[in-house]
Amino acid sequence: MAHYDVFSAQLAIKFPAYGHALWEPSPTELSQYCAVDVGDVGFTREGRFHRLFNVLLPADHPSHNLGVPEYYEPLEPSLSVHIFSGTLTPSHYCSAGVDVMADRSGIWASGPDDIPQDSFLCKRKRLGAVLSLPVQAQRRDTVARGDFAKWIVKHIDSWLTFARRLGLGIEQMEEIVLVTGCDRAKSWTNVAFLGSHVQAQVSLGVRAVDNSIKWEVSPGQIRGAVLNQGPTGKNLPENQCVFIRGFRVARTLRIWPRHLKAAAETTDADGYDNMPDWELIAMPTVTKHQSPVDSLFEYVVEQASECDMVLIHDNDVALLKGVLDSYLCCPAHVYSHWKPSNQM
Repeated sequence: MAHYDVFSAQLAIKFPAYGHALWEPSPTELSQYCAVDVGDVGFTREGRFHRLFNVLLPADHPSHNLGVPEYYEPLEPSLSVHIFSGTLTPSHYCSAGVDVMADRSGIWASGPDDIPQDSFLCKRKRLGAVLSLPVQAQRRDTVARGDFAKWIVKHIDSWLTFARRLGLGIEQMEEIVLVTGCDRAKSWTNVAFLGSHVQAQVSLGVRAVDNSIKWEVSPGQIRGAVLNQGPTGKNLPENQCVFIRGFRVARTLRIWPRHLKAAAETTDADGYDNMPDWELIAMPTVTKHQSPVDSLFEYVVEQASECDMVLIHDNDVALLKGVLDSYLCCPAHVYSHWKPSNQM
């Protein structure tokens, strides 16, 4: 596995509620350096999210520099106010098997000339990952998940055609992501342990005072790992997307879904539509050396031969539990998928 795949997979297993961790959180030139936001349609490649357009914005919005798909129409969720904000606490987000040893008391520096170094250890040739956030990040999510789910199913073919016409090398619809949530930070440090050392280690420190962030890394203390660091300096913008959460869809048959069968309608505590119309499928134990979402897609597509389409959200990884020798272990759990009926 490439280092960026190790990074996202290991953090997804440990922190499934946060979604897909990006190895390269900075905005891209493809999106004219717009920060990732709810409603973005794009794809991830080599640990970076590339935005194509945003379904919540009109076709002529200035950020749609690449254009929009044919017959484009913006999504208007049932709730006029559907995006809520939160925070992601400054901390070291470590995958299973990674231990933290602080050289001094406390994680962060307390003075302008004092940068304590924390050491991250990954033993026994295990894969591992660390996301280090020096200050809190902003979380943005939509509560209109049902509307977003139906929107990607309705428009995925036109989105795929649009992406192919841009010559981006996208061949399968499951490469396309509709973002329902994201976490944006000012700065970060990402670490991927590649499983090549018995005693892999990285040591780093950060000073975050007076709205200024400065990282310090000991080059001699990097063994069996790859490290990537975010911006440093004063008054940094909150535009570094460290996590994205979104829907992906795959077609199992080469036809449109004829009917969406209702299995069980549920509503959350706030009364919002909580993904009705799903048929559930049981998932037995499988072992894969790949990303959790890929494992989930692969199995459900193989097993749900009677279904037309499969819809998966990054948060579904919460149903995958356990890591065994840095491989993904998927015990028996339940996943949602589209199922056709005999009626058109």
